[in-house]
Amino acid sequence: MKILHYFPTTRLTEGGTVRAALDLSTALARFGHEVIWLTTDDCDVPEQWNSEPNTPTVVLLGPLQKSGGRLSASQVSMATEAAAEADVVHIHAMWMPSNVQMAAACKKAGTPWVLSTHGMLDDWCMEQRGLKKRIYLATYGKKLVHGATTILTTAEEEKRQASRWLPRDNAVAIPLIVDLEPYANVPNPALAEEAFGSFPNKSVLFLSRVHPKKSIETLIETASILKEQGESPSFLIAGTGEQQYIDSLQKQVDQLGLTDQFKFLGMVVGETKLSLFAHADVFALPTQQENFGLVYPEAMLCETPVITTKGTDIWRELESGGGAVIIDRDATAFADAILSVLSDDAKREEMGKSARRHMLHWLDTGQVVKSYEAMYEKAATVPAV
Repeated sequence: MKILHYFPTTRLTEGGTVRAALDLSTALARFGHEVIWLTTDDCDVPEQWNSEPNTPTVVLLGPLQKSGGRLSASQVSMATEAAAEADVVHIHAMWMPSNVQMAAACKKAGTPWVLSTHGMLDDWCMEQRGLKKRIYLATYGKKLVHGATTILTTAEEEKRQASRWLPRDNAVAIPLIVDLEPYANVPNPALAEEAFGSFPNKSVLFLSRVHPKKSIETLIETASILKEQGESPSFLIAGTGEQQYIDSLQKQVDQLGLTDQFKFLGMVVGETKLSLFAHADVFALPTQQENFGLVYPEAMLCETPVITTKGTDIWRELESGGGAVIIDRDATAFADAILSVLSDDAKREEMGKSARRHMLHWLDTGQVVKSYEAMYEKAATVPAV
């Protein structure tokens, strides 16, 4: 099939949605499909796309020229021509104005389109500036959602929450593509130890964006509860965020007498990140909302048990493999769960092995790609409306 993906930007700094769309495009091309990546910039296009066979072709529309992140008339014309040559178009994300223009281009070209919501219709997300988003869905964004042949979600929980905003029952749930190649073997923790030193006690890892949505305060309260019980695990906070917020977290740590237990590591990437996952005894993320949350599979593929909340859309899929504990976003609940995992070495090891087996099965690239192929083939038979 000829599949066109539209994402206005290819800047990875825009978040995980860009990474997810790039990885899907790469996998589809490797499996023999003709994949077009239509965008306004190519700053973070994977290097292998420019040099290796069976990789997507980039079509540049040029920088967005109109206010509000909209395409110009000439760019819309280019998008319409590109859509007309595709069997199906895949539009990513909800709130970008040019996505609505892309949907209109598909309609004019007579090409059906699939829309990935990327968790943006989750209950928590729809509560943030909720009135503005509801007005958008009822007006300007209506044609984007109503005209899509398929609404693509990443998990049954996301599908359930998104459905209340959809005009018809056309949502499906398929997991994201996760590159399993770096996890062919369990990463070695030695690299992380070289980078950050060893820790005297067992360690709890948080690796994500340092943002209030992630509720790091809950982990700080958790550490305080555990300290009162005579337990002092190390808490490793990996990620970046606004310095003012990071400073407020450090102040809370210091005020509670937890300075020796907390280490803020900053951004950790590449092999060092995988080594850090393998080094940690447990991964804990008390998030308020997470769509797919690539950090969960990353941790579990490194045989590290996960503790998180129902705020993540894939909580059912995580829990079903036996390597994750799903609890309320409450410091006492996190303290109990962390202590339960850290105090039993045999249990923790078995959870880690179960987690890895489950992820390798659930996220098997060939099987996931087959699900996408079936979805695209069905979508391509439905006329654009």
